Amino acid sequence: MDMGTPLLLFLLLISSSLLVTISAKFYNDVDITWGNGRGKILDNGQQLQLNLDRTSGSGFQSKNEYLFAKIDMQIKLVPDNSAGTVTAYYLSSQGPKHDEIDYEFLGNLSGDPYIMHTNIFAQGLGNREQQFYLWFDPTLAFHTYSVLWTPNQITYVFEVLIHLFNMIR
Repeated sequence: MDMGTPLLLFLLLISSSLLVTISAKFYNDVDITWGNGRGKILDNGQQLQLNLDRTSGSGFQSKNEYLFAKIDMQIKLVPDNSAGTVTAYYLSSQGPKHDEIDYEFLGNLSGDPYIMHTNIFAQGLGNREQQFYLWFDPTLAFHTYSVLWTPNQITYVFEVLIHLFNMIR
């Protein structure tokens, strides 16, 4: 990944409820890009809530680019049979040879474990995928999933280190 390429924060919510909190006001920092009312800015701009119903999900995009960041998302996945749905948040630069940092949760059949999927694209090339079977039920409560992106590495965290990707210069 080119460390000089700022990334935009995107969130694609297709299958769950999500609550995001940051120190700045969401009114100033993001645009809700789709969802027809399913995405809402609450608490005087302090929280962003994205929801899913049987018709569609919702999503947002940051108005700013970031060179490095720590992103925390509080996500509660859809219970029961959610096969065919994906909940994702990712950072992405623009253009055909984009850089991207992905955090995805794959839907499942009732009773099967949920799968967390990570991937990193550098100059448009992926193939850095990792999948993890979650050891808990992510539908019972909101959980915080984090990405820490520094000049030297990308770290995925949920209670413990999930995936560490070291940058090659």
